Amino acid sequence: MRGRIPVCAALAAIVAGAGPAEALDLRDLPVIPGPVPCPSKGQGFARLPGSGSCLRVSGRVVAGADLAAGSGVAAAPVVAGRIAVDNRVDTDLGEVRTYVRIGAGRRPGGP
Repeated sequence: MRGRIPVCAALAAIVAGAGPAEALDLRDLPVIPGPVPCPSKGQGFARLPGSGSCLRVSGRVVAGADLAAGSGVAAAPVVAGRIAVDNRVDTDLGEVRTYVRIGAGRRPGGP
């Protein structure tokens, strides 16, 4: 019972200290432009705001069951996923490309 008094006092202080709620006028918020496509780099690329970089993020997820798992197990789960980030920018020396792909999981027929 002694532990409840400080918690109740803290909650009462928070509620008493909270001022009146104010409505947010959405017309006053700044307008942020959406992604601008980069058709010269390929399908799915979008220009990063404020730079000359074009970025594409892609990935996939696979899920299922391996029915030929053996070892007395009726079925083994198969779950795998991957994400890829492709960044391209034009420089004075030509196009510079940065590509990162990370994958994890177990695919059919794998260890």
